[in-house]
Amino acid sequence: MKLESNVCGIIVPHAPTLLEDELNHKSSSIITALQDIGKSLKLWGVEVVVAATTHWQTEKFLVDNSLFHKTITDYYGFRREINYDVSGHTALADLLLKAGERNLIFPSEQPYGVDHAITIPLHFMFPERDIPVIPISVSGSPLCAFRWGRILGHTLRDWGGKVLFLASGSLSHDLSSFMTGEVLSEYEKFDSMVLNLLSKGKGMEVLNINPKLVEIAKPEGAFRDLFMLLGVMGSGTRGNIRAYEKLPGVGLGVIEFLNSGYTEKDEELMKKTPYIGVCH
Repeated sequence: MKLESNVCGIIVPHAPTLLEDELNHKSSSIITALQDIGKSLKLWGVEVVVAATTHWQTEKFLVDNSLFHKTITDYYGFRREINYDVSGHTALADLLLKAGERNLIFPSEQPYGVDHAITIPLHFMFPERDIPVIPISVSGSPLCAFRWGRILGHTLRDWGGKVLFLASGSLSHDLSSFMTGEVLSEYEKFDSMVLNLLSKGKGMEVLNINPKLVEIAKPEGAFRDLFMLLGVMGSGTRGNIRAYEKLPGVGLGVIEFLNSGYTEKDEELMKKTPYIGVCH
């Protein structure tokens, strides 16, 4: 795994159906991709995972700086529940909090734990539970999330250790369709558009997707987890599409970001995004 920086990023799904696939020994490109990437990251020497979870959506940006995180089981009706109690990284989490305060984001510390948006992908990536995790919430507007991500990225690079920034959420995410089994062509159309933009280093342009299509697809996190990742990695970072699967109403994608893609547009976006009143 060859990287130009000490920080890499990934978008992962967290559907509990992946645990069913594992129980049934069912072939899954998502599971295979997560396992392969996890092995590569271990060989690279990853030291910590900073995980933005779309199941922790809050009014302001929050960081769990606990020494240890207990598993939150927030999915039901499946045959398997996993335990992924895991260590935290208090020193680095505190650095992130201080950097956010210096840059007028004003994040707060709050104990939370690791919900299934974190536990399920890491169950496949790092089954030994030996990589510390820092859970962070999803908040603000997409551009405020980008600003916070930019601060996170600078802080993580200055820290110097090898970091995986993980954004956990589905592409399309219409759970009513998942429950009824109804499939609309718009779901796959939306997923395809997002994946195409990410692969070309044009992730910020998801905001230009037809609002009616976005309303139908209901992207998990409303793009804010994605914009945090783009802030960390740079708006022009190109995603490597490692796997894609679809369920009724839900698009599952594993997209890897190995190199930064900072551009002059990043600075323009930072200037346009208000410091106070919107980002917290």
